[in-house]
Amino acid sequence: MLNRNDLLLLTVLLYGFVSPGVAAQPAPKSPVLADCQPSPARQQQLRRMLAHDCGSCHGLRLTGGLGPAIHAEAMQQLPQAAIAATIYHGRPGTPMPAWKSMITAAEADWLAAYMQLPPAPKQELASQEHRP
Repeated sequence: MLNRNDLLLLTVLLYGFVSPGVAAQPAPKSPVLADCQPSPARQQQLRRMLAHDCGSCHGLRLTGGLGPAIHAEAMQQLPQAAIAATIYHGRPGTPMPAWKSMITAAEADWLAAYMQLPPAPKQELASQEHRP
């Protein structure tokens, strides 16, 4: 029997879940944060949103809950564009809301790339916000 992550992956692969005009691309081997990066303060807000707002449905450790697991290992199996589109537009007919009233499309793309990073680079980025 397929688990939730397998179903999510299958759904994305079959239907794409990308907005019209946005071609799904394979997940990069080493995710690159968007060229147009948010400011360091906004990056901190986006990381906090991921931990708290997303974590309320996807589990505080992002290992799944009401929504599927969205930790780096799970996200690396999906195209970055599909992740960004799901964040920005939500998933109609599911509890996944659209975040486009809270973030820009570029921030959704940055967040999607950030979610695909292994834990070590994430810790390095988070530690940089405490440096002068």
